Amino acid sequence: VLGEIQADNVESLREKIKVAYSNKDKLRSKSLDERVEFIRKLGRRIRFARNQLTELIAREGGLPIKYANWEVSMIAQGYLHADMRAELYLEERELQAVRGESYAVYHPLGVCAAMTPRNTPLSLNGWAVGACWLTGNSILIKPSTAVPLTTLKLLEMAEEVNSEFPVESAQPVVTPGAFAVQEFIHNPMIDAILFFGSSHVGKKLLVDYAEYLKTTIKDLSFAGGFMINGKFKMFILEMAGNDAGIITDDVDVEKVADYTVKAAYTNSGQQCFSMKRILVHKDVYDEFVEAMMAKMDDLKMGNPLDPQTDIGPLGSEKILTLIDYMVKDAVEKGGKLLKGGEKEPPFYQPTLIEFEKEKILGAEASQKPFMWVEEAFGPARSIVKYETEEEAIRLANDTNYGMRASIYCHDVQRARRIAQQLETGGIMINTKPSVVDISVLMGGVKDTAYPPGAHDIVPLLVWQQYIHVDNALSE
Repeated sequence: VLGEIQADNVESLREKIKVAYSNKDKLRSKSLDERVEFIRKLGRRIRFARNQLTELIAREGGLPIKYANWEVSMIAQGYLHADMRAELYLEERELQAVRGESYAVYHPLGVCAAMTPRNTPLSLNGWAVGACWLTGNSILIKPSTAVPLTTLKLLEMAEEVNSEFPVESAQPVVTPGAFAVQEFIHNPMIDAILFFGSSHVGKKLLVDYAEYLKTTIKDLSFAGGFMINGKFKMFILEMAGNDAGIITDDVDVEKVADYTVKAAYTNSGQQCFSMKRILVHKDVYDEFVEAMMAKMDDLKMGNPLDPQTDIGPLGSEKILTLIDYMVKDAVEKGGKLLKGGEKEPPFYQPTLIEFEKEKILGAEASQKPFMWVEEAFGPARSIVKYETEEEAIRLANDTNYGMRASIYCHDVQRARRIAQQLETGGIMINTKPSVVDISVLMGGVKDTAYPPGAHDIVPLLVWQQYIHVDNALSE
């Protein structure tokens, strides 16, 4: 037992919302420079507590400690460079004007409710909290009930950094998501909802919001109309990915096979931006598959506290069952099992399945393997041989999701030509997997994100005000 905490009920959740709401003016009264400096100090504190945090993440979430270390690095670096985001998105800026002066200033939305998944106990929670503090928004942060301790530790460290900063503007919520969502939607003190998770759950969130709005309709039939009194809220939805990796015929096969295995199986494949559908040119396909399977043999499955472990336990029995179903369904629908394919509860073997491109491109959606259509959130991946660029692009775009894609190609101009035809928010060309780079944007298109497109969360958490100053009174 790592710890015991009291779950929130209706009364405690509403009290926390009130506390966050009551602290929003205190937070907003801090200048942008003061908020930046606090976040940077917290970043230094996180960096110095790296070992403590990585062990907590590994114990609580089952994440291999090498991936937990990546999480800590991402948040520490992001916080340490908070000034970069402030300069890019939040500082007052002058606008072009025909006459007089025009400028834009930025204001926080108010109170944000954020919900994050189990697979990232620190990075997404830290991203949400840091973005809200930077923009001057209070936040209710609701981690997965499977991993609340890391978030509580982050807020505890924030208290230690500066007791004068209104840390209470961030309130942790420990309760099932379905319960919290209803309160976040109905409570008038909540101005924005930030959600990280399944696209299907994200869509259900919008359905629930629509149902709430319906309850606030007021009939004005006497005037031939109606009113809807429910409050507009900002929704920021960062959801699933089904990322493709395109490997062309001019690459160093050994090197790219190594990158592909890391991109596909890091954190047991439980990353929204993992490479899930591997597309390889026919001229290097056999050599690539051989090299990739050799690299897969080197993956170590076991104790997440072991620094050598690559494949840790899956997050729940539900995920384990779903991955096993995806693999069996893939084989039943014509896929060839190249490696793995077995449960070893709570683990699943690193698995690779070959699909024929004809059975993908020429099939109805209901006939396609489930693991091609939906995100495989575990260590099971598919690989397809293609002949032409057009086929690679069609295969990559053959999904309802559009988070990222990877391209490995010696000819960068060719890679850029391919990239411009891919329907994804982000494209990584010849990039090492799990790069620690705070400039990388989130978001996506299709069923991956709303609002659509690649974006940083920070500018979505403020509203822009246009101000124009002229000299008409002096004329």
